[in-house]
Amino acid sequence: MKRSENNQEDHGKNSALTFFIGLVMLVAGLFWLTQIVEVSTSWFNLWRVGGVPIGGGLTLVPLIVGIVWLFFNPKSIWPKIITVLGGVILIASIIMSLNFHVQRTSLFVFIIIFVMVAGGSGLLLRTLFRRK
Repeated sequence: MKRSENNQEDHGKNSALTFFIGLVMLVAGLFWLTQIVEVSTSWFNLWRVGGVPIGGGLTLVPLIVGIVWLFFNPKSIWPKIITVLGGVILIASIIMSLNFHVQRTSLFVFIIIFVMVAGGSGLLLRTLFRRK
């Protein structure tokens, strides 16, 4: 009986070690990946309505109209819907304007990064979803 209890204690210690090793690998790999990716933005001609380009500033119009209408008539549901819709349009336009570029790096570094991310993820998943 004591032997099985010792095995369970060792398994608990090993799973904690496995969890922290996986966490360190995942965080280090993701940090390294974020260091080689450049993010830029372009705000011109994000949306097209009927073939007419709409600039980034015009995406604020529904949000502003919704906020003004909300202060004018706070009990109506329509200004709340327009305000939320304006916020969603604003967030979507920001996300749509992002461009990601991976810096030039060696294949060895690229493989190491993805081995760390994938291996760390695997170790974390193994400890989080293990059968007891």
